[in-house]
Amino acid sequence: MLAVRGGAMGEQDLVTQLLPTLARSLDGGFNLFDVMHHGTHEKQISNVFRWLLDAEETHGLGEAFADIFIGEVNRSLPDGEPLEPGGYWVRQEVNTAQDAGGMDIADLVLESKSTTIVVENYGTSDGHGHGYEQYLRYSQRDSRRGVVVMLCHQLDRSRLTRGWENAAVVTYQSVLEALRQALVNDRTYLRQCPEAFSLIDQMHRKYVKGRGPMEERKVLDFVVAMCDTGEAVRYSQNNIDRVAEQFASDLHEQARARFGEGRVLLQQVKDRLKSYSSTVLTRQLDAASSRTVVRKVAANYVGKWRWEVILPLETGDGPADDIQLIFGPSAWHTQHESAPNPLSDPDYTRIFVWRHSTKEFRQSEVSMQEVLDGLDPQDDRLRDEILALLNDSRALQ
Repeated sequence: MLAVRGGAMGEQDLVTQLLPTLARSLDGGFNLFDVMHHGTHEKQISNVFRWLLDAEETHGLGEAFADIFIGEVNRSLPDGEPLEPGGYWVRQEVNTAQDAGGMDIADLVLESKSTTIVVENYGTSDGHGHGYEQYLRYSQRDSRRGVVVMLCHQLDRSRLTRGWENAAVVTYQSVLEALRQALVNDRTYLRQCPEAFSLIDQMHRKYVKGRGPMEERKVLDFVVAMCDTGEAVRYSQNNIDRVAEQFASDLHEQARARFGEGRVLLQQVKDRLKSYSSTVLTRQLDAASSRTVVRKVAANYVGKWRWEVILPLETGDGPADDIQLIFGPSAWHTQHESAPNPLSDPDYTRIFVWRHSTKEFRQSEVSMQEVLDGLDPQDDRLRDEILALLNDSRALQ
């Protein structure tokens, strides 16, 4: 079961507390790397980088990606003459310690007639047991120009120790962002190599898009919410897949219950707002304007406009018009789909007012909680909001 601790935070259930931290689209789009669980091991992602670096491969890029990669290496070289672009062939899983009779496998090796680049590919910028000096000796054998490169997803310079601080560092983001930018407006390439571009685009989404500081902040907020709600104990358990599935199941049950309760509560707001409008608000409007303002009160909309009360205006022979008291999800739809001038910072705990003919949208001072608690018959805040929309000079005197 979901744990909820006492205290200020503990008064909110897990769904209420976690929902803001889960505010990303549930439809992340198809991604081959996710479907195949590819790229979770360095060998898998090295396969893709080898494919991109090989000018003769099926991507149709020629040496374009290799040139981007060499350019990033040159920008990261601690010192010395930059490497020349072009003319590299690629090998994978190369034993750099073979002359010494040992084993130290580099993920990728790029070689030209005069230069060798030894690449260690890892999720973080960590040599994780591989020997920088061994890689460097291998790259410089036979008096060649030699460079050691750390290719990584996440750069953490504190991990660059035991010689790796001298390596050129290239991140997935730097090369994949540059590659995608070069291709996204290349109509010829997109037309001739759509499958290859699709894979490159999916790789970009997997390893680059959405992984900046803002996304990290959201993930951190989620972890903090887990602590605030007493759910942090789940992080101490070892079977990650089983724990994640159980957490998702528990969250599903509570979310399902809360969603149903939310719909019931919205219906209560609607019923009470309609009753208040029929018995109090219409009389207030008529008294303020010395004429019949609202013909009747209705609340018969469904779908995304379900959560509102409609006040059809008495317009005589003029065109039909109405005022709508909107709240909750319907207020959200109005803000995002209908209002020509959306509100800058809407508070969805409030009742909103909309005029059909002018498409004016305002936030009232009246809250849904006040409607549930019962508005005082002397409360004229909704009346004044409506009169302001009607711009009735007689009523405002």
